[in-house]
Amino acid sequence: MFKIILADDEPIIIKGLRKLVDWDKLDAEIVAEAANGEELFAKIEEFSPDIIISDVSMPKMSGLDVLKKVRETDSKVKFIFLSGYQEFDYVRTAIRYEAQEYLLKPVGKEELRQAVLKAEQSLRENSPLEYWEEEQDDFQSVFRMINSEAEYRELYDHFREIGIETKDMVFTGVCFSLPANFYRKVQDQNMQELLRFSIFKKIQEYVKREKNGFIIKREANSSNLILLSPKENYREKTEREIEQIRGSIYSEYKVGLVTGIGKSSENIKELKYVYKTAKFCSELYYFNQEEFIRYDDVSREFKCSFEDYNNKYKELVSSFLSNDDSWPQRLDETLAIIENLHYGNRYAAENRCIVMAMNLYRDLEEYHILSPDKRAEYEEAVGAMRHQMSYEELKNYVKKFLSDFLDRNAFQDTPAEKQTIHQVKEYIQKHYAENLTLGKMAEVAYMNPYYFSSFFKKETGQNFKSYLTDVRMKEAVGLLMNSEMKTYELAKAVGYNDVRSFTDKFREYYGDSPSGYKKSKRS
Repeated sequence: MFKIILADDEPIIIKGLRKLVDWDKLDAEIVAEAANGEELFAKIEEFSPDIIISDVSMPKMSGLDVLKKVRETDSKVKFIFLSGYQEFDYVRTAIRYEAQEYLLKPVGKEELRQAVLKAEQSLRENSPLEYWEEEQDDFQSVFRMINSEAEYRELYDHFREIGIETKDMVFTGVCFSLPANFYRKVQDQNMQELLRFSIFKKIQEYVKREKNGFIIKREANSSNLILLSPKENYREKTEREIEQIRGSIYSEYKVGLVTGIGKSSENIKELKYVYKTAKFCSELYYFNQEEFIRYDDVSREFKCSFEDYNNKYKELVSSFLSNDDSWPQRLDETLAIIENLHYGNRYAAENRCIVMAMNLYRDLEEYHILSPDKRAEYEEAVGAMRHQMSYEELKNYVKKFLSDFLDRNAFQDTPAEKQTIHQVKEYIQKHYAENLTLGKMAEVAYMNPYYFSSFFKKETGQNFKSYLTDVRMKEAVGLLMNSEMKTYELAKAVGYNDVRSFTDKFREYYGDSPSGYKKSKRS
């Protein structure tokens, strides 16, 4: 069984979580509870749990602090966070340290159940032999590998009940899911649930009746099948069966199923791969809105890198700092890079867009273009990103909400001094690798050096030299972690002619030499 620890500083919450779901049916056991972060960390060391369900904000150590500390030595344990509000700095940190889920209180029964099942599946896929013994029956092993314990037994028993002939057959993965227009047409959630159940039940009954396939995994929005066909002309036969299923569903429910057709194989041991390729094809619908997708037809060209994303994001911020009307174009280009980086992975694409939007507010707030009192309104708008039905809708939503928000809130009644400091900071951001002196920056601001020094300190809270060093060190650590530059190349890239001075300053900021820091972060 999977070991779970519950953590919250309110005993009534822990009591409610214990009763909310049937833990036995999830093949899980609650082994400990904690009322604060320090106690949680101690319990983790004592019980070595598989899954932590924790409040974000707790006394002594926050849930995120515990996550960071645990990640120093353990990359396997799964964290599911609960929070009373959608604080996006927390979400961003949770994503960075690979938290499994971030759920808002009060959490629903099905929401928590799905989060736990997802964590268990991830644990099984990454370390399968740690959670069950080898099975003599290969089919049973595959069912067990990709399902929770309770679901695996039901689906495997159903497979055996059908009595399908599997010898000398070709297995093809197929994933049927519901299109976006289904949810637009059917607004009532109870009706959505009823129709989903009916449609997927009909698919299951069809393959059972025809004895040509079986359900290998059920999910809230999809039914994942393995279809079987004799080797001769198996492609044509399989696609005929798929069209028969699609036609039957459309005839009765007027729903055109999104259909992902994965790889085919004669090897039982490749069933997991067959299933995953079909699932991947189905999820491409979010990006291309094509209802029928074959894995063999999918071509993905990696045109962009994370370095391209970082550079384009800097251009986006720079366009805002310059009050340049070209920012919508820069935003379009940034969103296009995100799509290329995460094509096929909706969750990753959404998260990247959310983190980009949150970073944008932080940077514009730092430059006094946006004020802190507008943050809650902004965060609410960012939260709606997860409700878009396609990546195209997500892009259009981001562009519209940013345009509306900035029109109402940016550069409103900004004094001349604020505009000047924006320009100065932008200049530093672009020219930090050069020999920037107080005199040079005074010229940029059209001030005498003495007044500029006082002006800069008043507007930023830092003296010019400290601010420049902060910028250089921030850029240095980014280059260090995203390139293979040598220490002397790093020093030059951020404006240091003397490598020793650069190394000393880097150690002062980050507690280690550049090479030592990089090694510790990647170990």
